[in-house]
Amino acid sequence: MLALLVLLSLQDPAGIDPDSQLAAGRLPEARRAAEQFVAQQPSDPHAHLALGWVWQAWPAEGRYRALDEFRTAERLAPGEPAPLWGQVAVGYRLGSDEGEGIARRALLRLLELRPGDRLAWARFLELYHDDAIWRRVDRALALHPDDLAALERRALIAIALEQPERADSLAAQVLARRGPHVPAWLVRAEASFQTGRDSAGYAWYDSALGHADLDSSGALWANARLIATPDEAARFAATGPGDARRFFLWFWSKRDPNLITPQNERIAEHFRRLAVVRRRFQLLHPLSLYHRSATARRLATAALPGTLPQFVAAALGPDADDPAGERSIYSRCGLDARGLVWLRHGPPDSRDPVRLPDLPGVSSLDAEAWHYETAAGRVGITFTRASASAGLQLGGDYIFTPTSKRQMSDTRRLLETDRTTLRAPLAARVWAAFFRGRTPGRTEVYYRSATDTAGLALWDERGVAVALASGPGLSRASVPPGHYTFGLDVDSAGVLGRIRDTVTVPHFARAAAPLLSSLILGATDRSGDRDALLAAMPADLAYRAGAPLAAYAEVYGLAADERGVARYVARYSFAPVRPFLARVLGVGHAIVVEFTREAPAQDVMVEQLVLEPGRVPRGRYRVTLGVTDALRNVKSESVAVEITVR
Repeated sequence: MLALLVLLSLQDPAGIDPDSQLAAGRLPEARRAAEQFVAQQPSDPHAHLALGWVWQAWPAEGRYRALDEFRTAERLAPGEPAPLWGQVAVGYRLGSDEGEGIARRALLRLLELRPGDRLAWARFLELYHDDAIWRRVDRALALHPDDLAALERRALIAIALEQPERADSLAAQVLARRGPHVPAWLVRAEASFQTGRDSAGYAWYDSALGHADLDSSGALWANARLIATPDEAARFAATGPGDARRFFLWFWSKRDPNLITPQNERIAEHFRRLAVVRRRFQLLHPLSLYHRSATARRLATAALPGTLPQFVAAALGPDADDPAGERSIYSRCGLDARGLVWLRHGPPDSRDPVRLPDLPGVSSLDAEAWHYETAAGRVGITFTRASASAGLQLGGDYIFTPTSKRQMSDTRRLLETDRTTLRAPLAARVWAAFFRGRTPGRTEVYYRSATDTAGLALWDERGVAVALASGPGLSRASVPPGHYTFGLDVDSAGVLGRIRDTVTVPHFARAAAPLLSSLILGATDRSGDRDALLAAMPADLAYRAGAPLAAYAEVYGLAADERGVARYVARYSFAPVRPFLARVLGVGHAIVVEFTREAPAQDVMVEQLVLEPGRVPRGRYRVTLGVTDALRNVKSESVAVEITVR
């Protein structure tokens, strides 16, 4: 297509334009015109270029003739890019390792001529690279020391060569000469993480995030899309101007594995995994037909014994360069199937060999299975070298080859999720409490754990963090009522615990019946305000036998009589948590304390009780508070609290 633009002004002496004939699909006529052009002007590179594009469009036999013509044109016009682009086209059409070598040679020359050519760089990145190839292109770009694009690309090459100090130096030169630039900050961040300078890495990544709204390179999303969920990819696609920074803050905050620390360790972990997968799991045959044709993939997958023909799509988002979806997900990121999973979930918890059919050419090294231990159970995934399969002949790159519906489901789950490997073995006891907020329309949320310090986050249904808190003792937040995902990380003597779950924050609005806050049980002999009783409530909900116990709750929406007085009945129940046999035999009865209260009606009525020492014997109890509005004869009951008296 690029060469057709070059040929717009070309006509042969007889007045027949090879370009127009080629565009019309009249290959024989185009060939005759181009051959006549070459015969009459054999030293004109445009003539050979015209004939090369005709042969490129010719059926199978034309590819090598096209290559000869393009190379002749290159020899006649060594500084022109058009003959080189013709060779790239031939290489891509040939495919396989041979075609890749042809395309790579031409692309290296293009970058040597024009280091800022974005398309040449993008095509070059699609091909296989080892250290020798990276060094060759680095030498080509080094011929342009004053070109900013060359400097930026050499910094990326240094990252690929695992030369982080050099990458950082090159990226620093880019920033010094062109000012704010997200791709250069990302290089400096990755270089810092590779050398263990995490503080610097976070600082450089924050700089990139700070300019996300102004970035047109797409570098931030290109980095994050490899671990995104389908919903996140759709959300990014719908992101409007000025919303990119907010999106990435949300994207990473929900993945933060330690809410106590100021930095997000998942970011550093992601960059370190990138270094591993680039080295160990890059595509070996990116121009194989499998990676360039959806039809070839269906045929290859169906040819594998016992393999389901369906295929799992990764959450990479839309690809503007491939609207028909012909490219494989591996080709779109340059990684084989193992690399895609490793980047999302880290190294597998275990690996097993896979027994393949005893067929010629099939090796025990052509397949492997990985297993991950997740909260939902063990997840397994199978890989097979099958991107070059023809019939039962295996080979090529590792691809996903699930052989059952369970494996298909597991594969999809692993490709649509990600996880941290930062260990959090501590299983801490935690309680939560909810009260009407002091600000109208909000609810006060409290969490407490028996650890040195804790970090709390609440994400709303849009995934936006509406509350973040960390520190020792009680964690608190004020949020609108609604459904949230919450994160609570705890740290005890350097051992981390992690909780991720959902919570419904209640709405204490006016209602026909009184509403109750959470019930607080303080290990104290004094009544007091909310904060005092919250502080006195043990994090593990364990109380000493023979000691006093103070209860605190808030009642909202009690009715008032003509005197402005509210009257209600408060009933406390300490029901033993009994084994099944004890319940059947009726052993152990609830301890019930009941009072009638009367006081001037207020929007918030404080209900308190101090139980004398020894009133509740040793055991486990399910404690509830019930309040009956005497004027309306309606009752509400608090959420139960399970305690232990020792």
